[in-house]
Amino acid sequence: MMQGKDVGDALVESALAPIHKAAGRLKDGAIAEGIAGFAKAELLAGLRAGIDNAAARVGFPPSEVERLLAWDTLMPALDKLDAAHAEATRAWREQAISVGGLLTGLSRNTAVDVYKQSGALALGNIAKRFVRDKPLYEPLEALAAEVGAWEALIAKCGDVLEGSPLVARRLKRRQLLKFAVLAVVLVAASAGGIVLWSKKKISDARARVEGILADADSCKVEAITANDAAHATPEQLRRRDERMSTCTAARAVAAREAACEALAKNFETGKLTPDDLAAAKDAAALLSRATKLDLTTDDLMVTRKAMPCPDTPAKDKFFDIFVTAAAGSGPAWSAATQVSDDLREALKSKKLVGTTAWRDELTRRAEPLAAKAILSGKPDEMERAKTMCDFQMSFGLEPGKKCSGLLSFMSAKR
Repeated sequence: MMQGKDVGDALVESALAPIHKAAGRLKDGAIAEGIAGFAKAELLAGLRAGIDNAAARVGFPPSEVERLLAWDTLMPALDKLDAAHAEATRAWREQAISVGGLLTGLSRNTAVDVYKQSGALALGNIAKRFVRDKPLYEPLEALAAEVGAWEALIAKCGDVLEGSPLVARRLKRRQLLKFAVLAVVLVAASAGGIVLWSKKKISDARARVEGILADADSCKVEAITANDAAHATPEQLRRRDERMSTCTAARAVAAREAACEALAKNFETGKLTPDDLAAAKDAAALLSRATKLDLTTDDLMVTRKAMPCPDTPAKDKFFDIFVTAAAGSGPAWSAATQVSDDLREALKSKKLVGTTAWRDELTRRAEPLAAKAILSGKPDEMERAKTMCDFQMSFGLEPGKKCSGLLSFMSAKR
């Protein structure tokens, strides 16, 4: 069974470890290293280690041990030792060199026992070897006295811990822990029935969640109650979230497709609403001009890819309606010299037989140019007229009389 002495010994053993180590270096003849071992930092570190070890023995935090120690005595003692240590270090460095080594100040018949565990005794014995060299002897003797005082304080700290209530508190805490464990066991036993009921409640909730997750309609997961979700497994919650994401995405797609269907319908009737223009996005202005048959020459370069809703079933409707609008926008053809391939192919369709504005405009431009070129005979005018006639014919249209005459003339001339 642990006693107070065990706690005190744990502190003293660690706190004096740096002193014992320094005494050992003195024994080995490493005087400078031995003196360095008595530094304030070394001794304070030893005390801290002793506090930690003592605290570990009783299972309390180090602060519980620290508050039992007389720091108002310990720290001033360390400061005095630190000053003596600095003076001894300086004296050894200066005087040992000036006296020519260890043997210069050795007094005869001096008993030297550096095997003692006491750091103060070890230092005192070293000092006696230089009793004739006062500048060296006195600082070493002074440091020995301070080390002895420190050793006495550490021993007193051990006595304080030996007589402290730490061990009794440790025993009481262990007893309380036993009572707590017993209480937990009793509570667990009395709660057995509650646990069984709780398990069934959880099992039923998870079964309901699983049934909903198995439904083909991903949006059915909205029917999972908060209470059932609280008892679901992490895997079920993950699947619920995945199916909810699928449901949300499907609804977004459906809403997008519905908006695009409405847009296509209103585009065809020429009655675009603000919601339609929002759904059309970048193509809104183009569609607005198309409904008014007010397309520009640049609009004739539009391709199928420029139409709105390319990711919906309504995507093909928009270009077909646009082609009809382009065919009816006569002013757009008044200066056109090129169109997109998509528009050209669509205009070749027989579906637009009744729409003549675009054909009439091409004929109106091509025939006068051809007639003028034939009369002038100028090569550049003939080339311009030929380009216009070719442009007209690229839509599968039959050339007019003037274009036919010009093309025949130029072919024969070549």
